[in-house]
Amino acid sequence: MDRYDSPAPIPIPEPPFYRADLAFHEVDHSGLSYEGRIYLNNPEADAEIPPELESGYAGSFYVFGSWGCLGDEGHCDVPSARLHAFDRRPPHKLTPYKLVVEITEALTRLAGDPGTREFTVSVVPIPEPLLDDDDTSDVLHFTRLSLLTYEQ
Repeated sequence: MDRYDSPAPIPIPEPPFYRADLAFHEVDHSGLSYEGRIYLNNPEADAEIPPELESGYAGSFYVFGSWGCLGDEGHCDVPSARLHAFDRRPPHKLTPYKLVVEITEALTRLAGDPGTREFTVSVVPIPEPLLDDDDTSDVLHFTRLSLLTYEQ
């Protein structure tokens, strides 16, 4: 995807919480490296918007990409499961992973506004091409997003 915008608003959890995280599940890192800038309640955010709390910026994550597959056919195919229960090999290098970004300050700021009961998440990828002709579109891929809050 070129960017991510949450399909529906997310309810703001009741304070007090001492930490809030966004978890990105099954992040694909087989393409280009990029920064993913997270904005709350700013669906107009793009690469030109400054990463500041006032513009809804909540944090960033960084994906060190593999820049595609340079091996033979099937070389970069990620196995769907272990071969057997005693398979002790490490996971495939392109296995998608989970990224967690702390957004406590930005979410606390929204929770402090009495008129705000929900928020949207926008993720703007800022790719780092290696070559001038690298395709920088469609670098952001993950399967689901979770909001995690922690109470004391």
